[in-house]
Amino acid sequence: MSETENRPWYERMVVELDPDGMDESLKAIVEKMGRAVDHGRYTRVRFKYKGKPLLPDIPLAALVATEVATFWWAGPLRALVVTLGVKTFVEVEFIHAASEKVREGQDLYMSGEVESAEARYREALRMRPDDPSALYNLGVLLRVTGRKDEAKACFRKAMERTDHPDAPRAREAIDRMG
Repeated sequence: MSETENRPWYERMVVELDPDGMDESLKAIVEKMGRAVDHGRYTRVRFKYKGKPLLPDIPLAALVATEVATFWWAGPLRALVVTLGVKTFVEVEFIHAASEKVREGQDLYMSGEVESAEARYREALRMRPDDPSALYNLGVLLRVTGRKDEAKACFRKAMERTDHPDAPRAREAIDRMG
């Protein structure tokens, strides 16, 4: 299973787009977006078809505002339905601000900017304290910088989300540490 498939329902959903029932399809997407916003700091939306992004990531607030303002005319979701043209299923992924910080931290870590990377991981954890990716990546960074006790604590907490791909990696890291 991919990391995308392991996300909770409010981070990833599959929506049926039906050109014959466009209003109902779009209403369902907007309602689900509203519920997703209630579950955290989601900043962007990604539409995927057969696992590949259809559009660039769209800021969530802009998408909702556009769809509300253009409900009876043409918004990005209506354009998507018209472009696909047939009844199909589209995957809608919500990207949390914490995930963006983790990605920035990974880039910084790979560039050798360890202190900045640590700051990004900790920022992600302030936004979402149980984020397994932030915990795992911070654990790796702490282990590499010699702070093994802190690293083990991060790995243990990352292992709590057994449905996330970083949980087994965290377990392996603890096993290697002894």
